[in-house]
Amino acid sequence: MDSQNPTIQILIRGHQVSGCIIDGGSGINVISEATCSKLIITEWEPCPFWLRRVDTRSLRPIGLIWNLEFTLGGHAFTVSTVI
Repeated sequence: MDSQNPTIQILIRGHQVSGCIIDGGSGINVISEATCSKLIITEWEPCPFWLRRVDTRSLRPIGLIWNLEFTLGGHAFTVSTVI
């Protein structure tokens, strides 16, 4: 990981997750399949849409998680995210 990369730590379901990047201007929120596996997040539904990557290739996310709660600096947030 780039030591100059501005990442933060958040809590998801009481587990500390390091190396997170928060981008308030992004069109979607993304969580990796590996992180879901480690945190035992299994409540997702099939994703009904495709994403277009910056290189113009399209991909279908594995799933969609509605209302995933996380804590940052003692404040709770809820986001929907794709895997």
